[in-house]
Amino acid sequence: MKNRSRFAARLASACLALASLALVFAPQMADAAPPADPQSLAYRGFFPPPVTQGGVRIKLIPHKRATGRVVVLGFGMPFPPGYVSEAKNISLTDSTGAEMPAYVKVLSRWQPPAPGAPSIRAVLIQFQDYMATSLARHYTVHWGKPSKESLSRGWPARKDWLPYNRGLYPPGVVYDPPAWPLLPVAWLDKSLLKGRFLVAKPPAGTAWISRAMAKYFGHSINQPSLSKNDQRRKDAKTKWNIDYSKKYAAWLYDRAATQFVLYLQTGKLEYFMAAHRSAQYYASQVKPDGKFAPLGPKRGVDLKYASQEGIMLDYFLTGDTKLIKAALGMEKALDSWKPDYSPSRTFWTERHLGMGLLTAITAYEMTGKPQLLARARHLFEVGYKMQTQPPPGAPRDGCLVHDARQHGQKYDGWFCSPWMTTLFVDAALRYYIVSADPRVPQSVLMLGQFMVKHGTYRFRVGKGKDIRYYTVPYYMTSSIKKTGKYIHDDKMHALDTSKMVAAAYYFAGKLGQPRAQYKKLFDELMKSARWPIPKEAYGRAPSYFNVPPRRFNWWFRTTGDVPWLMSQQ
Repeated sequence: MKNRSRFAARLASACLALASLALVFAPQMADAAPPADPQSLAYRGFFPPPVTQGGVRIKLIPHKRATGRVVVLGFGMPFPPGYVSEAKNISLTDSTGAEMPAYVKVLSRWQPPAPGAPSIRAVLIQFQDYMATSLARHYTVHWGKPSKESLSRGWPARKDWLPYNRGLYPPGVVYDPPAWPLLPVAWLDKSLLKGRFLVAKPPAGTAWISRAMAKYFGHSINQPSLSKNDQRRKDAKTKWNIDYSKKYAAWLYDRAATQFVLYLQTGKLEYFMAAHRSAQYYASQVKPDGKFAPLGPKRGVDLKYASQEGIMLDYFLTGDTKLIKAALGMEKALDSWKPDYSPSRTFWTERHLGMGLLTAITAYEMTGKPQLLARARHLFEVGYKMQTQPPPGAPRDGCLVHDARQHGQKYDGWFCSPWMTTLFVDAALRYYIVSADPRVPQSVLMLGQFMVKHGTYRFRVGKGKDIRYYTVPYYMTSSIKKTGKYIHDDKMHALDTSKMVAAAYYFAGKLGQPRAQYKKLFDELMKSARWPIPKEAYGRAPSYFNVPPRRFNWWFRTTGDVPWLMSQQ
């Protein structure tokens, strides 16, 4: 009887996988509805069960310059899908349990196929209160019952905000709220602001990622963690400073969103402040056509500098409606680069496709404009088609294969870039949460297989008994050609490319497919990823520098959910 039960379970799992594949590879008419499989275990695995009534305690930390007066307090409140559908069913109470007169404005909504949708994605909550001191204040946001003290009108989103006039940015550009809202980490995780990330115990070999990120964070705000020797330098306060108001390369791959990842993981004020200010400054530098102003007059719009995710996160967490203007600019930036691939094109990279997909889907989440969702779908389909229908003469490797010269290389041949493809996978996961498109798991699994078979190489260091082996990704590779082994550069992408392998591990498990090969490669990449991280010697703390500055973003923005992906059964 036990054997029959096991056989039946395996048969059911196989049927589920076959049904998913049939849906993926069924011919799609040009005007057919977008494919969606919201009942898939792979899709449902991202979502917490809907809870239609409850409360969550939040902390507001008054700004030091807002004390001693009555101010308008406003904050963004994200919700998991299926929790609440109407703003009138959201209320606010103070620390005594008394309901506060509050205005609630819907910022964004979850749409089908998300579980429980349509429902509220995020709201702006505004109210007035006297800030006696700068000590933390606690309130509770309730949902599921009509508010008794709702206000019919609110205030401008930046009412009583204060200028940030010192530090990284020019005066009068960045503004802080009169009180900083801090939400519980468990709530931030369930709200799917950037995938899922909270695990009770990180899988073996992954806990170091968040610790390293916290160390490198300091340099992202010109407060690097320094060794004692570096602290003794006379120029210690200025030597490693980066002019973030002018050095555009430091913003590549979304500096604000990367800092927000640390806030989402920890709930700490210092990370929220830095991320908010980064998002505010970046948004102030987005021109109407989507160009990032620090690129200078000689350069046009560059899609890889689109940082829409950071703008969206700040919008959901502060309710600053002025960020919509920057989002509209980001939408225009999508027009600067055509994603459709052709062997006759002179320039094409996975990096542009990935950042374009991320820009389109986060702009849709922020504005709800259906044309942006359609645009995101098209961007994903460009990559998926390259995987399943490669150009004539190109190998069908499962990667986004294209000619190396289109990638800016000085050699010919069919290649793809593992680390740039990570940007596509990260964006595709975000698109999947919104769309339930069953082609996303298949795309990720093909890329996972590519990484196992063709994407990495091993090398040996040391001599005699001190020999060690490391596995790192090629910069450019395919099943028929490899680039040289540039160990110093390639090891710098072991961490970010682990995201592709972790995502493949997750989907393989949910679809009942073997996944031991992904676990093996993931563990090898984790070992290599730790190699460039400074190590404490004789109890002495080392210095942590982001060299180049954009490395902070490519290492950590895409990998915040890696422990969660590897922990799922």
